[in-house]
Amino acid sequence: MADILLVEDEANARQVLALNLESMGHLVTSCAGVEEASVALSSSSFDVVLTDLRMDGCDRGLEVVRMAAEQCSKAQVLLLTAYASSETAVEAMRDGAFDYLTKPVSSEELGSAIERALAANMGEQAQPSKASPLLKEKRKSSSSTIEKDNLLVAHSDVMQHVKERLLRAAKRDFTVLISGESGTGKELAARFVHQYSMRHEEPFVPVHCGAIPEGLFESELFGHRKGAFTSADSNRTGLIESAQGGTLFLDEIGEMPLSIQVKLLRVLQEKSFRPVGADAEQLADVRIVAATNRDLAEEVKQGRFREDLFYRLNVVPVHMPALRQRREDIPDLVAALIKRAGGNVDVPAVCMKRLMKLPLLGNVRELENLLQRLIALSDDHELDVSLLDELYAPSEAVGIGLDVMQRADSNLDEVVAGVERQLISEALAETGGNATKAAKLLGITFRSIRYRMKKLSMKGD
Repeated sequence: MADILLVEDEANARQVLALNLESMGHLVTSCAGVEEASVALSSSSFDVVLTDLRMDGCDRGLEVVRMAAEQCSKAQVLLLTAYASSETAVEAMRDGAFDYLTKPVSSEELGSAIERALAANMGEQAQPSKASPLLKEKRKSSSSTIEKDNLLVAHSDVMQHVKERLLRAAKRDFTVLISGESGTGKELAARFVHQYSMRHEEPFVPVHCGAIPEGLFESELFGHRKGAFTSADSNRTGLIESAQGGTLFLDEIGEMPLSIQVKLLRVLQEKSFRPVGADAEQLADVRIVAATNRDLAEEVKQGRFREDLFYRLNVVPVHMPALRQRREDIPDLVAALIKRAGGNVDVPAVCMKRLMKLPLLGNVRELENLLQRLIALSDDHELDVSLLDELYAPSEAVGIGLDVMQRADSNLDEVVAGVERQLISEALAETGGNATKAAKLLGITFRSIRYRMKKLSMKGD
């Protein structure tokens, strides 16, 4: 158990983080900003300070890092950010931050970071593979939420094939490469593989490769030893060591720097790694699951990704289909997402029909965000279909009448522009963003679609 100071200016995020930390058995003092944090630090002692970086529109979390170093030197500071950059990360480390976590942060990642911070307080090196019973129980319950939430819906033929491939992959300890557009559930698929593997009782450690500054990537992945570089004043456990015995999920691996790719290749080939500044190599008993929204074969041709690493990763390839390719799964997804959001509302048939026709270019992630907005803005019993007219311009030419325009508080030009934008978006989605092919689908010229896209402030390849 630890005394934790939580600094987060967004109320909902603060409440969720506090509940998460308390469920791990920690005592939490919540603050809505830097000023409240200053008062708390001057009046109480904390083991860990968890602070958001971006508050009041700027990087005020760095102020909390400095205050903690001055007023509560024993506390380890964890920086929580959706805007990680090499400059802010290096500055935070220089000012005394122990680590930074990239939003959205999972319970496992947060618990592991807290555990490492507490171990550093005691002058020890964290051993995540020998986690406390409480943390192991959290891992088990987190894995089971995959089935409870039922977000890996597989009624469509294409998803049944995917689920069968994932189950086969789980039974064999090979690397898995999951491809697909953003928001299709690649991390969920990786967790599914972990849950049904022999490693399911050990850690699942997710990391977004695009969120780690290149200068810190080696230390993050392999860890470092005290004195390895100027600011290395203690040993640091890397992500590979944190995942020992379990699964390391490398999300968006196409964004991994080439200099690190060659070192990851050695991990896969030799099953060992060397922390920065260490004299000897350590065993890497981890299963690698990687994901990407890029065409890695094309990245190899362009020289942006190592060919030998691509083949090492692509032992079991799994492609997550876009939501528009499995619209028959949307009703079950809607039910599961509403349940996960804590909503207790009905979905009228007319509303479900509209949901199933939306382009949903952001896939399941966009659907989840949309449902949360509908739940928040509807009454307590039923989703309000008219809200969809405000959030999405109707795309069906048939059925657009004065009543729709009045509900959406739109004029004729706005409705026509909405229909045009929607149809172009759907055509671009079907052609992977290729404007030339989209123009052919719409029966217009390339010059025409470019003119319309410019007029509507739309982007495309």
